[in-house]
Formats: sequence, C-alpha cells, structure tokens
Amino acid sequence: MRRRPALLLMLVTAATVATGCTSGSAPAPTAPSPVPPTTTVTTPAPSVTPTTPLVTVTPAVNDTTVVTEPLEGAVVTGPSVTVSGEATAFEGTLAWLVYPVGGSAAEPVQEGTTTTGANGTVAPFEVVVDLDPGAWVVQVFEESPKDGTPLRPVAVTFTVV
Repeated sequence: MRRRPALLLMLVTAATVATGCTSGSAPAPTAPSPVPPTTTVTTPAPSVTPTTPLVTVTPAVNDTTVVTEPLEGAVVTGPSVTVSGEATAFEGTLAWLVYPVGGSAAEPVQEGTTTTGANGTVAPFEVVVDLDPGAWVVQVFEESPKDGTPLRPVAVTFTVV
C-alpha cells in the first residue's frame, strides 16, 4: 500500500518533465523549399483475374474450452474421427456427445467423458469416435456439479466421408 503514493509521485514527476520537454520556445524556422513538392497518384489497372478471398477458419472456443479438431465445416475421412482440443473443467472431467445434423443433443448417438485440465489449469483432451458417413455435430462441455446440466458447451459441425 505504501508504494502507491511513491508510484503516483513518480508518474506526476515524469508527466511534468515530459510536459516541460514539449513546451517552451518555438522550434527554429526552416528555410522554405526552393521547389514545391509534387505528388503523383497512380490508379492500378483493374484486375482481369478474379481473386479468391482469404478464408480464415478458427476453432470453436469459449472461455474454458477450445475444439481444434475437427474444425467447423471440416470434411474428415471416417469412420474414426478424432475430437481434440484444450479445456479446463470441474475435477478435470469434460463431457462430449455426438448427434447427426438436424438431430438433438438430447438424443446423441454417442456420448461420454474424457479427462482434461482441472479448475483453471488448461490441458489437452482427445476422444476418438467411429461415425458413419454424413453430417455430424460434436459438442463438448463441462457438466454442472450441481445437477449435470451442460455448462459452456462448444459445438462443431463437420462431415464424415
């Protein structure tokens, strides 16, 4: 607590010195330039070939979990699909479930838990699931210690071929 007045005094002193350095007499005049500068503006020719916009794919993420594999919209070769990322969860337990696009998380085709970081410490997780070809949603979340409801779910939609 005693350092705050000293820190405040140092900041005020530094601000005063900085202000003194920037104020004072006006800078010395400079001789005018004998030739006024010229500016040339060129407009690039329109592109003949179309350009493809840069697409940046980011992993699904929230404040406790990031799913890095598969990425949103990915097409993966099945039947084995690796779901991985990093997370922190109560007692290091992260729940996961998989259901078809158009389906419901209330009726998953596969579900389970995996270990990850605990109570603020982030650590990797990985689950391998076998899925038929089609469009799928994988959801990972921390289960409420009170009643098991999903907390901070992260979902990724992907296609298995």
